[in-house]
Amino acid sequence: MSTALVKGQNTALTAPQVRVVVEVACPTDLSALLVAANGKVRSDADFVFYNQPNGPGVSCRQPSPGQPWEVSVDTGAVPADVDKVRIVVSVDGQGQRFGQVAPPTARVYDAAGAELVNYAVTGLATESIVIALELYRRAGAWKVRAVGQGYAGGLADLIQDHGVVVDGAPAPAAAAPAPAPQAAPPP
Repeated sequence: MSTALVKGQNTALTAPQVRVVVEVACPTDLSALLVAANGKVRSDADFVFYNQPNGPGVSCRQPSPGQPWEVSVDTGAVPADVDKVRIVVSVDGQGQRFGQVAPPTARVYDAAGAELVNYAVTGLATESIVIALELYRRAGAWKVRAVGQGYAGGLADLIQDHGVVVDGAPAPAAAAPAPAPQAAPPP
């Protein structure tokens, strides 16, 4: 039996190998971000998408023309320093926004094809890219959370938030070093 989630809810991920599909009523791209505890990717190799379809424990592919793209995750192969695998869907059309079509539905399937989780991503308007779900570690086990966080600024905003550097784009500014601790005045 599938668990239906609403934004912010989570549930246990009951299978170590899953497939995630996001159904949308317009052409879209699907991708995944492998995120460390600091909320950033460890390197650009942690952005898995059609031009870079394989990452550690994660792959992104279109099974055949006309079928939706899918992200496969083998939680046992995801490196220990990856805290979350974020599933991202973006509209594939200039000027297209999620608010112009029916809400996307994210579905998580086990290796046998049984649906484990579904989430209708409601409340979208001007967003062109959305983190639909995230698979994450909690107390040694994997869980899935309905995120539904969109970005009106598109891919550029999403990847900047996650520390991905795209060829030709300026690198994010380095954080300023923390000030040195001040010595206490003598008594």
